[in-house]
Amino acid sequence: MANMTPEVTASVDGIFWHPLSTDADMQVSRRLFPLADAVGSVQAQLDEMARSGHAPQFTFR
Repeated sequence: MANMTPEVTASVDGIFWHPLSTDADMQVSRRLFPLADAVGSVQAQLDEMARSGHAPQFTFR
């Protein structure tokens, strides 16, 4: 994940970090709505990466 820029993706299974990896470890949320919650979660992870200078492992759910 440290080198995969987020491209928030929705599928019938929920919201994912990127369309090329819709595995469980890249799932941001199982809920599709409100989409703003999932986008906010991704933004929080990006903020943490910017603040700390590294990409720690995240658990979204």
